[in-house]
Amino acid sequence: MVWLEKRLLQYGAAFTGLLQVFSCGLHLGWPSPYLPVLLSEDSPIPMTADESSWVGTVYLLGGLCGSVLLSVVGRRIGRKSIVLWSSVPFCISWITVAFATTLHELLIARYIAGMSEGLALASLIIYVSEISDKEIRGMLGSSVSVTLFLGVMAINLVGSYMTIKTSSLILLVMPALHFLTFVWMPESPNYLLMKGKYQEARQSFIALKGSEDVDHSLAVIGTAIENENLNKTRFISLFKKNNRKSLWAIFGIRFAQQMSGITAFSIYAQTIFKEGGEAISPILGAVIFHTIQLILSVLSAVLVDKLGRRPLLISSAIGSIGALLAGGLFFFIRDVANVDTSRISTLSTIILFIFSFTFCLGLQTMPNFITAELFPTALRAYASTAACVLLYSFAAICTKYFQFTKDNYGMFVPFWSFAICVAIGLVMIVTYLPETRNKTLEDIQIELNQSKTTRKRSSRNP
Repeated sequence: MVWLEKRLLQYGAAFTGLLQVFSCGLHLGWPSPYLPVLLSEDSPIPMTADESSWVGTVYLLGGLCGSVLLSVVGRRIGRKSIVLWSSVPFCISWITVAFATTLHELLIARYIAGMSEGLALASLIIYVSEISDKEIRGMLGSSVSVTLFLGVMAINLVGSYMTIKTSSLILLVMPALHFLTFVWMPESPNYLLMKGKYQEARQSFIALKGSEDVDHSLAVIGTAIENENLNKTRFISLFKKNNRKSLWAIFGIRFAQQMSGITAFSIYAQTIFKEGGEAISPILGAVIFHTIQLILSVLSAVLVDKLGRRPLLISSAIGSIGALLAGGLFFFIRDVANVDTSRISTLSTIILFIFSFTFCLGLQTMPNFITAELFPTALRAYASTAACVLLYSFAAICTKYFQFTKDNYGMFVPFWSFAICVAIGLVMIVTYLPETRNKTLEDIQIELNQSKTTRKRSSRNP
């Protein structure tokens, strides 16, 4: 238990920060139980099917704006402060949702929540990667996705038994609890060094990781930051030649993750299970779907530091492609070929569960923290901004595309389209993503720079 005592504050800081991720999951999954309510005859806020699609999409657009805002405030305010104060707009959002009487009020509340997630999620991922030891960095980074789906599953359960107003007022406690606990956690030593606050960084490092080898560790981090500052790091630095491979890796991971349809499946979970047949109730199907995501995300968090990032990501992508192709085939046979599938109506449900299983083995958890591993300290806020812009852009496109194609062409179209997108992302992952298991953030940068130098030399001396 010595290892636990040594890393107690690392776990504590991660846990209290994850309370905010739980709030993100609650908001992300909110449309799944409540869209059917809003579209019913007794809807508290009457709306059309097209208008209802914006309830999910506007949240993602808010996340996109929050991510862009992070590029402006990320280096000035600090990782901890952004995560901490994002609790305020989350509280405002829940209150607005509780008392909303028009579609515009509801959309404003959803936009505010999305913008808060765009700021908080990326900042927390950077924070966790910088405060954690290399042996547990993958596990704590993966726990972000685990907690996110815990929130999604929780709102599906809560939303099945509570009204919009009641659930919103009860769930208001989550961002408040996060603020009251996370306020006591230390700031990232990497960020403090970047701002020239050596003594504060030293105190933070000792509190998080102990006094052993503290000066050497801070010297290594400080040297890396100084080298980055000499290069005049700006947002445009992401697109310099020495960062392009990492940038392509992040693009491929986010493309495979979001264009797989996972966000659309989460938002429209109950609707999808309703269209799949009467083999299982929509509520139960959605709960099982998210439970599988939760369990497999936990398994992925445990395995990521043992098996590595690349093997899990590649296996996850291949399995997701197979499940999406099978799902598209089922709906094509049922809706286009007009074959009676009533005897095998459970097949579409099983395929969705298999997709959830394979997707969460790697694609769900790892994209959220790999960005912080592939880029240096001074570029991390910018890189996370770019990664989150990709996330919310792809998610918003995917969600609207899913709703449009399933309504106009049939469910098989989005399923097969998503399979093609994951295949493209898989090629990029195999080509550009390095293995980062059991390496410090500084070691990863050294290896990336060495590989770039080697390629330059080999090109000069064929």
